[in-house]
Amino acid sequence: MLIDSVAFSFDLSRRAPAIQQPMATWLRVGAASALWILLWWAIVTLLHVPADFLPTPVSVVRKLFTMTYTVTGDGALWVHVGRSLYRFTLGFVLAVFIGVPLGFAMGYVRPLNNLVSPLFEFFRCIPPIAWAPFAMLWFGASIGAQVFVIFTAALPPILINAYKGIKLVDPGLINAARSLGAKPATMLLEVGLPSSLPVLIAGLRIGIANGWMALVGAEIIAGAGTHSGLGFLILVGQDTLQANLAIGAMVLIGAVGVGFDWLFLKLQKRMVRWA
Repeated sequence: MLIDSVAFSFDLSRRAPAIQQPMATWLRVGAASALWILLWWAIVTLLHVPADFLPTPVSVVRKLFTMTYTVTGDGALWVHVGRSLYRFTLGFVLAVFIGVPLGFAMGYVRPLNNLVSPLFEFFRCIPPIAWAPFAMLWFGASIGAQVFVIFTAALPPILINAYKGIKLVDPGLINAARSLGAKPATMLLEVGLPSSLPVLIAGLRIGIANGWMALVGAEIIAGAGTHSGLGFLILVGQDTLQANLAIGAMVLIGAVGVGFDWLFLKLQKRMVRWA
């Protein structure tokens, strides 16, 4: 083992690919993105597609740039991006603070699992967007409605993976901790939580994607009552026949979602290097 580690430290030929791999990945992603953008531009230009049906990429980029210094609803483009991120963060954090402890408790205490599972199975089969009209009735066109919809979308994968993660802990580790006199809280925090991290983080990544998509839907359903958010911009683009505004907001939604997933993937690699 020592020889292998020394060889790895001094073998530059083995380290070079590891250093070059992120650059190659970015180049592939950039080339593929450029190809799709070029195809989009060619279809619109060669087929003479009307701008109100499908604008060119240049028109979309120009509209987004214009939105950075012009006011729509409650503010410029960055105000809408910030409001959507704020709503999403509140709903997602609420889902984490409820889903992770409840999932662990259900995996650790069988009577609690038997009590909660029937209600949860019913709850998770309802599409999150179906809660939007009720959220509007309960909370009005306020941040509470969007937060509630995000919570309903992000909670199921987080809770399920927390439950699965704690159930998949190696029984040998649990028996070893018991033999050393570990208390239940100690076994949960020092044995169960570290062992379940890979499964738990996978559930958090799914929860992020679900919550972000649900937020945009909730903002669209809320309509002009919110006056802010990326979903609101899509609605404005639809009502004013500005396809470049609607598509620009969709591009931003996708870019922010990809950014979330990329950051969380980096966090996962740092936290569970051993997995």
